[in-house]
Amino acid sequence: MTLKNLKLALLAVMSVMWAGCDKETSLDDTYADILLYVSETTVWETIGSGGTPAVEYMQVKEKHSAEWQRLAMGSIKGFDYVHGHAYELEVRKTILANPPADASNTTYTLLEVISDVPSVTPKPDELPEEAKFKLKMVQLTPFMNLDTPLAAPFDFLTFRILDHQDEYIFPGRPEFLQYYDSIVMSSPVLPDTYCVYRKSADESGTSEEFTSQWSSHFFEKKDFPISLKGYKDNEVKYESSITQIMRERDFLGVDWTNGAVAIANPKTSLIYSILDTRYEFLLTDTQMLNSTCYVIIKVAFSSGLTDAEYLKRQEAGLRWLLEKHLGKQPSQTAADFKTLPQDADIVEIYGNNTTRAALLHSKGDDTHEEYYYVIAEPK
Repeated sequence: MTLKNLKLALLAVMSVMWAGCDKETSLDDTYADILLYVSETTVWETIGSGGTPAVEYMQVKEKHSAEWQRLAMGSIKGFDYVHGHAYELEVRKTILANPPADASNTTYTLLEVISDVPSVTPKPDELPEEAKFKLKMVQLTPFMNLDTPLAAPFDFLTFRILDHQDEYIFPGRPEFLQYYDSIVMSSPVLPDTYCVYRKSADESGTSEEFTSQWSSHFFEKKDFPISLKGYKDNEVKYESSITQIMRERDFLGVDWTNGAVAIANPKTSLIYSILDTRYEFLLTDTQMLNSTCYVIIKVAFSSGLTDAEYLKRQEAGLRWLLEKHLGKQPSQTAADFKTLPQDADIVEIYGNNTTRAALLHSKGDDTHEEYYYVIAEPK
């Protein structure tokens, strides 16, 4: 056993011994000493309306977790967060058997700061003006025919990179490219990155790939930060950031009351995110059955998978999407729906105040493959 593993084992034993001595905890509380990563970027969330101030949150995730979670400032006892610093912490995570009313059942106590890495992004004035660039969202294409300035999950967003004079250069080569080896789009709340500029060299010479305008869907329902970072010799030399404003409608990009409905020959859109490539979805136009609107969602095919792997991926992707945007509603049944096929095999039912959705399984036959899909309709 390594020294670190021995240390963690001893801490776990001691945590049980200490439980009876801590007047603020219960013998029924459970403990675990874990690694917790803290992002250098925070997020703000407005609570309620009527001028209520926004609340700032740290972004944290446990080891092996794919997504960042929000944690209120000061929630890690003994830890003082410094803006712009990324941390790896060893903390004691306690699940309270009897949490206070209107409070979380989880508490964190700092055991050790394993790493503390300050941001190395230079100040803008360290670069000449012509080296600077700007990220801008220039077009919103809603999934439905809606006149709205606010994006929702499954809407299509188009971005551009502008020069220091806010000018869009296409075709042509912007002057700022000469200062970088690559320019990469990223977000601290999303797992992937997207490269808009890359310079490479080999024995045949130097080549460049540059995208001045690009588009994506996003699966987020809350505001989130997006950055363009310019790298030179593997170091960030300049960064331009925006906060993408997101508002969920009735369900993803659907507005059951105000959106257009394609009664005949609905088209299917491929929904993808360049910053979260785990799943791609196929979403039909809103259709009408029994005087009720509905949409169908499937998981797009991924090459290199066997039939069994693809089937498993379909179920996992649809569950991930529904759990992210709706809650499970076991009290709902097939009788509550108006648009399900008569032979629908319901796996799970989800919903919110405006929408009910069923995760369905088609067993397949001689002419159709086995697959999972979702039908969502208004309540």
